[in-house]
Amino acid sequence: MKKWQLGILLGGIACSCAAFLLFDFRIAASNTSSEKNIATTRIGDRLPAAMQRREKINLVLIGEGPLITALQKAVEAKMNSAGIGDIELVEEIARIYQGPVLVLKVAKPSSFWTPFFATSQFTIEAGYSSNGDTNFMRQTPVTLQIRGDLALLMYGEYKVSDRSWGIISRPGYHQILADYLAREIVTTLKDLYRVSISGVPV
Repeated sequence: MKKWQLGILLGGIACSCAAFLLFDFRIAASNTSSEKNIATTRIGDRLPAAMQRREKINLVLIGEGPLITALQKAVEAKMNSAGIGDIELVEEIARIYQGPVLVLKVAKPSSFWTPFFATSQFTIEAGYSSNGDTNFMRQTPVTLQIRGDLALLMYGEYKVSDRSWGIISRPGYHQILADYLAREIVTTLKDLYRVSISGVPV
């Protein structure tokens, strides 16, 4: 093989490797499932007006790595299509926020990725508070301070397992996982928001 042919071949391999590592694309089938443990709580008698219209929801993401970035994108898209509220990303968790808050804690995934096959296992905790109080997400038991007419709370733990195969870039695989998580979490929130003014329990 001539040097220029070898150079073209090596350049093509390098470009292909870079594409699989840097760009989001996938033609893949996925088998993604999760063991879910979800609890919801309703405190109060009347549905506040803020819950009946599109509102700002603070989003706190706790974790590291590209899955966190993909999850932010996916949650924003799913919340927008669900019509629940507009996401505003906040960098650190606080004890209380002005307005609802969604907190997502993502454990470091145990994963294996190749361009043609990938698998992952990890846990994510999801907590939502309609009144902005995040005390329920803390390990030490606390007293929840009710401000206003009603507090709607959700806490969920998702133990996720995935096997995907096809043509999958690394960012594409993270987006597969993030889209699944966003769909599961927003579905739970949609059910939580289906609370009537007449006081039907969550």
